[in-house]
Amino acid sequence: MERTLVRALIASAVCAGHAFADVNYSNNFQSGIAGPEWSHRHVETAPLGGQLFLGQFANDSVSLSLADVRRGEQVNLTFDFLAIRTWDGNDGGGGPGPDIFTVSIDSGPILLASTFSVGDPLSRHRMSYPDVAGVDAHPSRWGALYNDTLGYTYGPTNFPLDATWRMNFSFIAPADGLTIRFAALGLQDINDESWGLDNVHVSTSTVPTPGGMALTGAGLAALMRRKRR
Repeated sequence: MERTLVRALIASAVCAGHAFADVNYSNNFQSGIAGPEWSHRHVETAPLGGQLFLGQFANDSVSLSLADVRRGEQVNLTFDFLAIRTWDGNDGGGGPGPDIFTVSIDSGPILLASTFSVGDPLSRHRMSYPDVAGVDAHPSRWGALYNDTLGYTYGPTNFPLDATWRMNFSFIAPADGLTIRFAALGLQDINDESWGLDNVHVSTSTVPTPGGMALTGAGLAALMRRKRR
Protein backbone atom coordinates (compact mmCIF):
# COMPACT_ATOMS: atom_id res chain seq x y z
CA MET A 1 0.00 0.00 0.00
CA GLU A 2 2.75 2.46 1.06
CA ARG A 3 4.88 1.44 -1.93
CA THR A 4 1.99 2.24 -4.26
CA LEU A 5 1.49 5.60 -2.56
CA VAL A 6 5.19 6.44 -2.89
CA ARG A 7 5.07 5.66 -6.60
CA ALA A 8 2.01 7.87 -7.02
CA LEU A 9 3.61 10.78 -5.17
CA ILE A 10 6.85 10.46 -7.13
CA ALA A 11 4.90 10.41 -10.39
CA SER A 12 2.99 13.46 -9.24
CA ALA A 13 6.22 15.27 -8.37
CA VAL A 14 7.71 14.50 -11.77
CA CYS A 15 4.59 15.70 -13.54
CA ALA A 16 4.48 18.83 -11.39
CA GLY A 17 7.72 20.03 -12.91
CA HIS A 18 6.50 19.71 -16.47
CA ALA A 19 3.91 21.44 -18.61
CA PHE A 20 1.00 19.54 -20.08
CA ALA A 21 0.40 20.45 -23.72
CA ASP A 22 -2.97 20.47 -25.45
CA VAL A 23 -3.33 20.84 -29.20
CA ASN A 24 -5.76 23.70 -29.74
CA TYR A 25 -5.54 23.96 -33.51
CA SER A 26 -3.83 22.20 -36.39
CA ASN A 27 -4.45 22.58 -40.13
CA ASN A 28 -2.36 21.81 -43.21
CA PHE A 29 -5.30 22.82 -45.46
CA GLN A 30 -5.05 19.60 -47.47
CA SER A 31 -8.82 19.25 -47.09
CA GLY A 32 -9.16 22.53 -48.97
CA ILE A 33 -11.03 24.03 -46.02
CA ALA A 34 -10.19 26.92 -43.69
CA GLY A 35 -12.88 27.15 -41.03
CA PRO A 36 -14.69 30.09 -39.42
CA GLU A 37 -11.78 30.65 -37.06
CA TRP A 38 -10.04 32.39 -39.99
CA SER A 39 -10.93 35.92 -41.11
CA HIS A 40 -9.93 34.99 -44.70
CA ARG A 41 -10.63 31.46 -45.92
CA HIS A 42 -9.30 31.19 -49.47
CA VAL A 43 -7.28 28.00 -49.95
CA GLU A 44 -5.14 27.75 -53.09
CA THR A 45 -3.38 24.87 -54.85
CA ALA A 46 0.25 25.58 -55.73
CA PRO A 47 1.13 25.13 -59.43
CA LEU A 48 3.91 22.65 -58.67
CA GLY A 49 3.24 19.56 -56.57
CA GLY A 50 -0.36 20.41 -55.67
CA GLN A 51 0.38 21.77 -52.17
CA LEU A 52 -2.69 23.44 -50.66
CA PHE A 53 -2.24 26.50 -48.46
CA LEU A 54 -4.15 29.48 -47.07
CA GLY A 55 -3.72 32.38 -49.51
CA GLN A 56 -2.73 34.10 -51.69
CA PHE A 57 -2.81 37.45 -49.87
CA ALA A 58 -1.28 40.86 -50.58
CA ASN A 59 -1.34 43.84 -48.16
CA ASP A 60 -3.88 42.02 -46.03
CA SER A 61 -4.34 41.25 -42.35
CA VAL A 62 -5.45 37.67 -41.74
CA SER A 63 -6.48 36.57 -38.25
CA LEU A 64 -6.87 33.20 -36.51
CA SER A 65 -9.20 33.29 -33.47
CA LEU A 66 -9.24 30.49 -30.88
CA ALA A 67 -11.82 30.83 -28.10
CA ASP A 68 -10.57 27.98 -25.90
CA VAL A 69 -7.19 29.50 -25.00
CA ARG A 70 -7.06 30.77 -21.42
CA ARG A 71 -5.20 33.75 -20.01
CA GLY A 72 -1.79 32.83 -18.55
CA GLU A 73 -1.35 29.68 -20.60
CA GLN A 74 1.85 29.26 -22.57
CA VAL A 75 1.03 29.22 -26.27
CA ASN A 76 3.25 27.50 -28.82
CA LEU A 77 2.70 28.61 -32.42
CA THR A 78 4.23 26.94 -35.47
CA PHE A 79 3.48 27.70 -39.11
CA ASP A 80 5.00 27.93 -42.59
CA PHE A 81 5.23 31.37 -44.15
CA LEU A 82 5.15 31.31 -47.96
CA ALA A 83 6.60 34.36 -49.74
CA ILE A 84 5.62 34.32 -53.40
CA ARG A 85 7.32 36.09 -56.31
CA THR A 86 9.25 39.37 -56.09
CA TRP A 87 9.53 40.19 -52.39
CA ASP A 88 12.17 42.95 -52.22
CA GLY A 89 13.18 42.81 -48.56
CA ASN A 90 14.72 46.03 -47.25
CA ASP A 91 14.35 49.40 -48.91
CA GLY A 92 16.96 49.68 -51.67
CA GLY A 93 18.81 46.94 -53.53
CA GLY A 94 17.01 47.60 -56.80
CA GLY A 95 13.46 47.06 -55.46
CA PRO A 96 10.76 49.32 -54.05
CA GLY A 97 10.70 47.72 -50.54
CA PRO A 98 10.55 47.44 -47.68
CA ASP A 99 8.38 44.31 -47.88
CA ILE A 100 7.38 43.41 -44.33
CA PHE A 101 5.60 40.42 -42.79
CA THR A 102 4.25 40.69 -39.24
CA VAL A 103 2.73 38.37 -36.66
CA SER A 104 1.05 39.87 -33.60
CA ILE A 105 -1.27 38.93 -30.76
CA ASP A 106 -4.34 41.04 -29.96
CA SER A 107 -3.70 42.78 -26.60
CA GLY A 108 -0.35 41.00 -26.54
CA PRO A 109 3.12 40.91 -28.06
CA ILE A 110 4.33 41.52 -31.58
CA LEU A 111 6.04 38.23 -32.43
CA LEU A 112 7.52 39.19 -35.78
CA ALA A 113 8.07 42.33 -37.86
CA SER A 114 10.73 41.55 -40.46
CA THR A 115 11.48 42.10 -44.13
CA PHE A 116 11.76 39.19 -46.55
CA SER A 117 13.39 38.91 -49.95
CA VAL A 118 12.84 36.26 -52.63
CA GLY A 119 15.40 36.57 -55.40
CA ASP A 120 18.10 34.65 -57.22
CA PRO A 121 21.40 33.91 -55.40
CA LEU A 122 23.03 37.00 -57.00
CA SER A 123 20.24 39.34 -55.95
CA ARG A 124 21.27 42.69 -54.45
CA HIS A 125 18.21 42.61 -52.24
CA ARG A 126 18.72 42.22 -48.50
CA MET A 127 16.28 41.15 -45.77
CA SER A 128 16.15 41.56 -41.99
CA TYR A 129 14.64 38.22 -40.89
CA PRO A 130 15.29 36.73 -38.35
CA ASP A 131 16.03 40.21 -37.00
CA VAL A 132 13.57 43.07 -36.68
CA ALA A 133 13.02 45.20 -39.79
CA GLY A 134 15.71 47.86 -40.06
CA VAL A 135 18.11 46.15 -37.64
CA ASP A 136 20.23 43.95 -39.91
CA ALA A 137 20.64 42.89 -43.53
CA HIS A 138 20.91 39.28 -44.67
CA PRO A 139 21.11 37.80 -48.19
CA SER A 140 17.93 37.08 -50.12
CA ARG A 141 16.09 33.91 -48.94
CA TRP A 142 18.15 33.83 -45.72
CA GLY A 143 17.01 30.95 -43.49
CA ALA A 144 14.35 29.63 -45.90
CA LEU A 145 13.32 26.02 -45.37
CA TYR A 146 12.35 25.48 -49.03
CA ASN A 147 13.11 27.39 -52.22
CA ASP A 148 11.14 27.33 -55.50
CA THR A 149 9.05 24.31 -54.50
CA LEU A 150 5.60 25.84 -55.15
CA GLY A 151 5.92 26.56 -58.87
CA TYR A 152 5.23 30.31 -58.89
CA THR A 153 7.11 32.29 -61.55
CA TYR A 154 7.49 35.90 -62.64
CA GLY A 155 8.33 37.80 -65.81
CA PRO A 156 8.65 36.79 -69.46
CA THR A 157 11.31 34.20 -68.61
CA ASN A 158 9.06 32.56 -65.98
CA PHE A 159 11.85 32.72 -63.42
CA PRO A 160 10.86 30.60 -60.35
CA LEU A 161 10.27 32.79 -57.31
CA ASP A 162 8.93 31.41 -54.03
CA ALA A 163 10.39 30.57 -50.64
CA THR A 164 9.06 28.98 -47.45
CA TRP A 165 10.11 29.75 -43.88
CA ARG A 166 9.18 27.61 -40.84
CA MET A 167 8.22 29.85 -37.91
CA ASN A 168 8.11 28.93 -34.20
CA PHE A 169 6.98 31.22 -31.37
CA SER A 170 6.12 30.80 -27.69
CA PHE A 171 4.32 33.38 -25.56
CA ILE A 172 1.89 33.76 -22.66
CA ALA A 173 -1.77 34.24 -23.60
CA PRO A 174 -2.74 37.80 -22.55
CA ALA A 175 -6.46 37.09 -22.14
CA ASP A 176 -9.15 34.45 -22.40
CA GLY A 177 -9.54 33.76 -26.10
CA LEU A 178 -6.67 34.26 -28.52
CA THR A 179 -6.44 36.17 -31.81
CA ILE A 180 -3.27 35.83 -33.89
CA ARG A 181 -2.84 38.36 -36.71
CA PHE A 182 -0.70 37.74 -39.77
CA ALA A 183 -0.15 40.72 -42.07
CA ALA A 184 2.02 42.07 -44.88
CA LEU A 185 2.96 45.67 -45.59
CA GLY A 186 4.54 47.42 -48.55
CA LEU A 187 3.75 44.80 -51.18
CA GLN A 188 2.93 45.53 -54.79
CA ASP A 189 0.09 43.95 -56.80
CA ILE A 190 -0.88 40.43 -55.71
CA ASN A 191 0.35 39.06 -59.05
CA ASP A 192 3.76 40.58 -58.26
CA GLU A 193 4.14 39.96 -54.51
CA SER A 194 1.95 37.76 -52.35
CA TRP A 195 2.04 35.35 -49.42
CA GLY A 196 0.34 32.41 -47.78
CA LEU A 197 0.30 30.19 -44.69
CA ASP A 198 0.53 26.44 -44.23
CA ASN A 199 0.97 23.82 -41.50
CA VAL A 200 -0.47 26.05 -38.79
CA HIS A 201 -0.24 24.45 -35.36
CA VAL A 202 -1.21 25.97 -31.99
CA SER A 203 -0.81 24.21 -28.64
CA THR A 204 -1.10 25.44 -25.06
CA SER A 205 0.44 24.26 -21.83
CA THR A 206 -0.01 25.05 -18.16
CA VAL A 207 2.87 24.69 -15.74
CA PRO A 208 1.62 23.68 -12.24
CA THR A 209 2.15 26.32 -9.58
CA PRO A 210 5.05 26.07 -7.08
CA GLY A 211 2.45 25.55 -4.37
CA GLY A 212 1.29 22.35 -6.04
CA MET A 213 4.87 21.09 -6.22
CA ALA A 214 5.42 21.97 -2.56
CA LEU A 215 2.35 19.98 -1.49
CA THR A 216 3.59 16.94 -3.40
CA GLY A 217 7.02 17.25 -1.76
CA ALA A 218 5.42 17.59 1.68
CA GLY A 219 3.45 14.42 1.08
CA LEU A 220 6.60 12.49 0.22
CA ALA A 221 8.42 13.86 3.29
CA ALA A 222 5.56 12.93 5.62
CA LEU A 223 5.43 9.40 4.23
CA MET A 224 9.21 8.95 4.68
CA ARG A 225 8.98 10.13 8.33
CA ARG A 226 6.21 7.62 8.92
CA LYS A 227 8.30 4.77 7.49
CA ARG A 228 11.27 5.63 9.80
CA ARG A 229 9.18 5.33 13.00
